[in-house]
Amino acid sequence: MTKRIYNYEKYLNSSTKLKKFLKKYENRESTHRAYKLHLVRYFQTNNIENIDDYVQDTRMMNKKQKIQYLDQLEQDLTNYWITINKDFKGKTPYIWLSAIKMFLIHNKTFELDDVYIELQKSGHGNYSVTNTQTPTKKQLLKIFSYSDPESKALFMFQITSGQRIGQVLETTFDNIKMDFEYPRIYYPTAKQKYYVKTRITPETKKILQEYLDQRDRFIQIRIKRGEHCRKEQLDLNKIFPMTEGTANTIWNTMVKNAGLYELDPTTKKPVFGTHCLRRYFLSYFSDREIGDFFAGHITPRNKEYRLYTDKQLDEFYKTHVEKLNIFESTADVKDLQKENKKLEKEVQQLKENLERIDRDLRILVVDSFKETD
Repeated sequence: MTKRIYNYEKYLNSSTKLKKFLKKYENRESTHRAYKLHLVRYFQTNNIENIDDYVQDTRMMNKKQKIQYLDQLEQDLTNYWITINKDFKGKTPYIWLSAIKMFLIHNKTFELDDVYIELQKSGHGNYSVTNTQTPTKKQLLKIFSYSDPESKALFMFQITSGQRIGQVLETTFDNIKMDFEYPRIYYPTAKQKYYVKTRITPETKKILQEYLDQRDRFIQIRIKRGEHCRKEQLDLNKIFPMTEGTANTIWNTMVKNAGLYELDPTTKKPVFGTHCLRRYFLSYFSDREIGDFFAGHITPRNKEYRLYTDKQLDEFYKTHVEKLNIFESTADVKDLQKENKKLEKEVQQLKENLERIDRDLRILVVDSFKETD
């Protein structure tokens, strides 16, 4: 598919149905952006000028009208599906399919379920194409050397909670309880429509608190920078009041400064995008099944078997989280503690030796005075 400039304003301003549909996803930035792109791309590629006439309520049609309309719509969807599968790999065709399906259902265009199923089966597979890499601890330390308190807290929060960057940015003060050794985080609903319970490490808790002590200053800087171009006010109920685009830009800048920025040759997307931090969590959390639970990999099939208490989750997390410490590991701390005890013992021995030498000197001095007398 030839690269084209998509006229979002034209379609959004001319279609009440499209505008109302996208409004449902205003609070889900990445979904809103993806649906807008794929729907406008579909209508513009097919030269559909009047979306509101093109998408119709099939409940209002007689049988003959419905058959003719759905047959033509099926042909349009199938032709576009063939084209988009030739030009794009990975998840792109399936995101479009999800977008057009939800848009048609929203506007009461029904009886196309068999079409969606057939298209999905005939695709090349719904998988990620970008070769996202998992950073090492050494690479993360290098990247974080270019962070400030805000970005350090944000991305450490993502690494140790296992959440998507969008979910982290949705975190409010109501979602987190800081008065625990391993702060408890609870999202009533996440991407899969199920609740998510997770934790962060004591190390991240300390980093987060350092940021919160300076949070007002970062907010004021962000407000000042965006006062002439920001369309919406910052949501100050969120711990990290920024958009996903801003977070990605901050992370990419840190990676570039660390000399680790690299683009996937196929998709031209960063191999060390923010999603690599979630991969780090899943790679280094030592129990994969429990790690999946904390990361929010919950399905209708397994959710009934994962009804853990908060105390159980605290213990699970504490047991398997050692490798998620970035700036200090449990092993390092233990070694340091052993070394400190050894040094303390040596210092104590040295003090005892000095005291003994001091006593001996005093005795020698006294004996010397006696001999003189």
